[in-house]
Amino acid sequence: MKILATALLLGITGDLLLRTMPYGVNVPLWTILFLAAAAYVLGQPRAMLFGATGALIAACGIAWRSSPPLVALDLLLLLFFLAFLSLRARGVREWATGIATAGAALVMSAGLSIAGIFQVFFADMPWRTLQPGRATRRLLVVVRGFLIAFPLLLIFIALLTSADAAFASIMSEFFTLDIRRIISHTAFTIAITLPVAGFLRSTLLGPALPDIPRPSLLHLAAGETNVAIGLIDILFASFVAVQLRYFFGGAALVKLAPKLTYAEYARRGFFELVAVAALVVPLLLVAEWLIEKDNMLTFRILAFAQVLLIFVILVSAYRRMQLYVDEFGLTELRLYTTAFMFLLAALLAWFAVTVLTGHRQQFFIGAIVSGLIVVIVLHAINPDALIVRTNASRKRALDVTYLRFLSDDAVPALAKVLPAQACVGRKFTDDWRSWNVSRAAAAHVCGR
Repeated sequence: MKILATALLLGITGDLLLRTMPYGVNVPLWTILFLAAAAYVLGQPRAMLFGATGALIAACGIAWRSSPPLVALDLLLLLFFLAFLSLRARGVREWATGIATAGAALVMSAGLSIAGIFQVFFADMPWRTLQPGRATRRLLVVVRGFLIAFPLLLIFIALLTSADAAFASIMSEFFTLDIRRIISHTAFTIAITLPVAGFLRSTLLGPALPDIPRPSLLHLAAGETNVAIGLIDILFASFVAVQLRYFFGGAALVKLAPKLTYAEYARRGFFELVAVAALVVPLLLVAEWLIEKDNMLTFRILAFAQVLLIFVILVSAYRRMQLYVDEFGLTELRLYTTAFMFLLAALLAWFAVTVLTGHRQQFFIGAIVSGLIVVIVLHAINPDALIVRTNASRKRALDVTYLRFLSDDAVPALAKVLPAQACVGRKFTDDWRSWNVSRAAAAHVCGR
């Protein structure tokens, strides 16, 4: 009963706060309510510390910046860290767990949360104790029948009133309520209440993650694995050696090569080199997980060599992107891909510090913190404003159309470069739930 009442309260407050778009201060407010309710129901505030901190940081990011990519990252992080609240219930300590264990615990929690939606209504509710007498039983039958029919009645009334004006007029004489609005609010409340109830129920009453030994098939012999890693090292080393002057040749090399364009040298090379680096991280993690532990020294040496080679490739990719930006300007795709490259560098360094020194259990939490730090830095540098300043500093014609379609984060910087264009087409809402720092600054610049 406590779980259902708490979930319903969060559903109602979610309908009041989260229906308004674009998102702003409403997200951190509801997140605080959710965390407080979860602490009340679960009764383990210390176990929630890491997940709650990450969720609050992500929610506050939405109340800070308006850039759609940043908001999407914030929402993903928010859901991810809220899911972290269930790890302790699965018997997993996020500070010392492997990626596979944490992933299995989160998947298990998702399945238990779905099942919990039905369990909280049909298994946990004391329906029989609520029916002591004949009159009460009849009343409950009527109430339950009404609750079952109510959403269907609302849907059918909305459809029928839309289909016939005369019927709509008759119904309006009986009901002065906005049926469509009622349906919308009811559906939104239910859409929040049900998953919250299932999540709270599974976290409070769900079982721990079973300790299943790894199947014998999920093992690789050390010799074969080392040969495979060594061959990849040879490939990377050959690529670095042959392409060394292209890695660091820069604009002068492009001018000397008649068939080599900026687009071929920088743009294509950058994204492909980043893709190589992105594949190496999971490759080494899986190899280290599967390899037999009787000959780890050779594997660690080969893996460390691979990490060093990937660092060289990442430096090359960064220089290529600098060249491309100098020539063609900065865009959101180029900026966020560069940020992803820095995240890969951090993960590779953390891999060398933890996994290659025999402390694999610390890699997961460090990877999560690294990703969170990158997102915080992105909020601090304000990507859209950085794009405006970078492109304005180039001695080339500005792509005014592109800059105008950046988010409200870019308005103050855009007003200094193109004052006549900064506020064109901008729409600002007066709803306090959509307020955030960047949107308020943009409204101030535009005199709204």
